[in-house]
Amino acid sequence: MPEPIIYYDMPRNGAENMTDGEQSWSLNTLKTRYALNIKGLPYKTEWLCFSQVAPKMKELGLGPHPSSIGAKGIASIAYSVPTIVDPNNAGHIQTESFAIAQYLDAKYPDTPKLVPAGTAALQQAYLDNVFRPLVGACFPIICYPIFEQCCIAQADSDHFRRTREEWFNGTKLEDIAPQGEKVGEACAEFRKHLDVIAGHVAANGPDAGVLISGGETPNHADTSIAAVLISVVKLMGKQHELSKVILEHPWAGKYLQVFSKWE
Repeated sequence: MPEPIIYYDMPRNGAENMTDGEQSWSLNTLKTRYALNIKGLPYKTEWLCFSQVAPKMKELGLGPHPSSIGAKGIASIAYSVPTIVDPNNAGHIQTESFAIAQYLDAKYPDTPKLVPAGTAALQQAYLDNVFRPLVGACFPIICYPIFEQCCIAQADSDHFRRTREEWFNGTKLEDIAPQGEKVGEACAEFRKHLDVIAGHVAANGPDAGVLISGGETPNHADTSIAAVLISVVKLMGKQHELSKVILEHPWAGKYLQVFSKWE
């Protein structure tokens, strides 16, 4: 049995008896939590608040993401989680969820593959053209709940407010989410994204199940989409209109049921 991999995740406020899986909320880090659980690899969660991420990544010897230099919006984040440290490979450090999935596939070849040979380019295209627009459709709604629930210390609140208000061209956090009838419009737009993914899955055939991979094992694109959906439900609660769009959707509702065993 390999030693537990150190997995850096972000906490949220909540009941003291929450499991690690219940506490995990980030639509970025959940991709790697799913990956580790799908592969059945032992790991230990180490929690980092927003203000702790950059100092810890620098302590680990990581430089800023090359893509962050000169970028704007979410792409401008220089240091992020998920990040893992693998004691079974001389303390190898890997960051960014897609790279982590590929690393785990290579290092632990007897576990289910998240990026099977020949699929990396197609999965990257899926992330660029399906995953990112899906995030864009829900982020204005979940932005303030993240601020309320996941900023543990004042330093986190200050960091989150400054960076996210910059992303939205100076709009106050409290004003980013759609209000009134625009909530319904935003939810309808989000539903369209789910319909598109459902159409992709249907192309796998009537007996292929609900996964994008078309099989019984999720790929990285699957874990990425699932991370967005469960993050919304966790942050907004099951009774919010956006959560109901997911839970009552004929494909997405079944999708989250399948993923529940890997939480």
